[in-house]
Amino acid sequence: MSNRRKQSEVPTRKQLSRRGREERQKRSLYALVGVTALVAVMVLAYGAYQEYIAKPSSPVAIVHGQPIPTRDYQARVRYRRFELASQIATLQQQLAGLDPTNEDQQFLVQYFQQQVQQLQSQSIVLPTQVLDEMIDEELMLQESVRRGISVAPDEMQAEIERLFGFERSPPTPEPTSTTVEGEATPTPVPTIERMSQPEFDKSYSEYVLALRREVGMSEQAFRRLFELNVFRTKLQEALAEEMPSSEEQVHARHVLVETEEEAYDVLDRLAAGEDFADLADEVSLDTATDGGDLEWFARGQMVSEFEEVAFGLEIGGISAPVETSFGFHIIEVLDRDPNRPLDEAMLEQRKSAALSEWLAEQRQSEAVERYWSSALVPSDG
Repeated sequence: MSNRRKQSEVPTRKQLSRRGREERQKRSLYALVGVTALVAVMVLAYGAYQEYIAKPSSPVAIVHGQPIPTRDYQARVRYRRFELASQIATLQQQLAGLDPTNEDQQFLVQYFQQQVQQLQSQSIVLPTQVLDEMIDEELMLQESVRRGISVAPDEMQAEIERLFGFERSPPTPEPTSTTVEGEATPTPVPTIERMSQPEFDKSYSEYVLALRREVGMSEQAFRRLFELNVFRTKLQEALAEEMPSSEEQVHARHVLVETEEEAYDVLDRLAAGEDFADLADEVSLDTATDGGDLEWFARGQMVSEFEEVAFGLEIGGISAPVETSFGFHIIEVLDRDPNRPLDEAMLEQRKSAALSEWLAEQRQSEAVERYWSSALVPSDG
């Protein structure tokens, strides 16, 4: 009896084969689950890498080989949004204190409402403005380094203090004198409340904390903005000093009429021998000139269509009708000078525009590569 029980407990060849298949199926299943889990982890890891490492590190633009990382661009967009929101909140607070039904305050109400609308419209174009701003900053920084321009810590600090309205060494006001019964007596100067050092420190600290809390901007990144402002100022001064004080100019006069037919009529009368100045005084729409005389002017002072023809004429040459937004012109060049000194106003205008013109030229160079898309703009949240 016991021998039969023992014999029945021994697995048969069929049972062993079935168990083997079951074990192999289990191992295959475990392997499949493991591979699936590994693939899932890899997919998640790749997604996290793309979202938190690759994407933020990818360039939104490259300037002379120097990348502008997406994370820096997004941080700047958030900062500019924070600035706009603060300005709008301040204006709306001022609006809340005004009575729109009060006639004496209606002008201020309209003014503040317009300011709010303008700031709100800026938010629409802000992402692309920030991109241009950061490209300009990189261009200016690289050019400053090339020229040996540097910014000292105290220069950056002075720029920060200026923004907050703090004057470290304010000028001492001088009292004015009034005459009383033949004697000059000094008039006391009213005391002006100025921001103290502790007040500045408190205001600065609170603002930096707000930036960190609201937009995640570090104090170092905030101070960097002011350093870039000083670089901008110094580069502007350097470029202004290099502006030539003289350049090609022409002395011209014109007759301005409304239609092309009238312009050809002017040409016919000039061909018949009539005086140019007399015709200008008689028919020209430009009544601000004497005999149509525009005096000397350099490039950039006239509309482009007019300027192109004027600088292309020889002395004594008279143009065919030239159409501009003002109407139709007949131009005569009276004189030209390839190197005439600029008047003081024009020279100052050239110096003021030196940096903006330099930047406009640099932005169009092949050294500036843009990779921006709307997908790189951070959400408002």
